[in-house]
Amino acid sequence: MAITAIVPPRRAGGIIPAMICRAFACLLLLACTPRTNTPTASRVPAPGYDGPIIDVHAHVRTSQGDAMTSDQPIGVAELAALERASGVEHAALIVIARAGRIDDTRAANDAVLALARASAGQFFAVPSVHPADGEAAMVELQRLAEAGARMIKLHPNTQGFDVAAPEVAAVVERAATLRLVVLFDGYSPFDADQTGKFLRLAITHPDARIVLAHLGAMRFDEMAVFGLARRFEWYPRNVWFDLSAIASFYGESPYAEQLRWVVRAIGVDRVMFGSDWPVDPPARALAGVRALGFTPDEQRQILHDTAAALLGL
Repeated sequence: MAITAIVPPRRAGGIIPAMICRAFACLLLLACTPRTNTPTASRVPAPGYDGPIIDVHAHVRTSQGDAMTSDQPIGVAELAALERASGVEHAALIVIARAGRIDDTRAANDAVLALARASAGQFFAVPSVHPADGEAAMVELQRLAEAGARMIKLHPNTQGFDVAAPEVAAVVERAATLRLVVLFDGYSPFDADQTGKFLRLAITHPDARIVLAHLGAMRFDEMAVFGLARRFEWYPRNVWFDLSAIASFYGESPYAEQLRWVVRAIGVDRVMFGSDWPVDPPARALAGVRALGFTPDEQRQILHDTAAALLGL
């Protein structure tokens, strides 16, 4: 890839400094630096933080038609028990909207809001809109904010949209105005440019608060660009990440040290715990985070404090 082909995005007041291009160049040079491969011993988890935990990434099945797995139960009874057993004090309930089905979207959002209200604070709702629904999505965002939602879910793969599409930018802009955090699924095997699109979205919408789920998953090394960007004034540091799915997958792997380095480069104050239930139960996700070797203070930040600050929990 030719660095000279990268075009700096625009923002109010002019073009973002050419330093962004140099930042990408630095990242590529770092990626090309040879590494010495040494055998890895079996890892012993660091002494753990044992306080309350916040799970920012768990899915709920509100009807027969929106299961994440074929055996996912309807409702929250099983999830509630699993979260309590793992020390989780607050957990997300995520639903995902489908395009052109605004009545179904509203019904699913109402259902997840009701489940959260009935949980006596154990759960918080993460409703959804579809960017392709245009003005109807904007009206729904307003309704969700008035109903007390803190965060909404957008999923490029499931919902079939391009992160760089103008209708996505419109949703992010409206969510920022309404003080809604936007949780994106942060990995696509179908879009090699998605990391850059997320960075551009963050820079051009500095008032937005964006969360990228799974910390890039198989592309977690690319997320280091958000750590590198911290060095420059043009980056508003308005992107957070969760470790759902990725911690349990890489926690006992040869890549654990690299993943831990990327988290620290980004900043543990921008990284949160997520289980991705029913794909992973909370206990397995928690074991994955502990296996990554973070200090007790870092674990406290990841497992609780970052989410508490971002979501006001």
